[in-house]
Amino acid sequence: MTAHVSIADSLLQNGRALEWLTSCIILTFACTLALPGDTLATSSAFGAFVALGADEAALVLPLTFIAAMRMAGLWINGNWRRSPLLRCVGAVLGAGIFMGLAVLFAVPFLGGQTGALTTGVGTYFVLAAFDILAAYRSAADAAVHQFD
Repeated sequence: MTAHVSIADSLLQNGRALEWLTSCIILTFACTLALPGDTLATSSAFGAFVALGADEAALVLPLTFIAAMRMAGLWINGNWRRSPLLRCVGAVLGAGIFMGLAVLFAVPFLGGQTGALTTGVGTYFVLAAFDILAAYRSAADAAVHQFD
């Protein structure tokens, strides 16, 4: 029996692929904001971000840190030891990020500045819902493994 750990095993083991997906989405969002140019100024959909005084620099570091922390927790959990509490915290933070994004993308529509919602509203709301499910599942894992 080998101790070989493949990336595919880490991604798919124990049904954690969705947690990896949401972590990658947060990291991709941060990386996109870190690219040259003023992403938040490119569309009225980002109006609420700008109104709050948010800029790319203020968003990139915390989003990157949270995504990296989640990925580290998932890697550790899948390869060495169970860490459902770390996964739960990461999923709660992810749900908060996605819900915040859904709300911020809805603000221009709700405030009458645009005539339609962006697809980001529904997309980020669904991602938040699934991260809430991941947090619940992680908390249940923590309760079960507390007595191991």
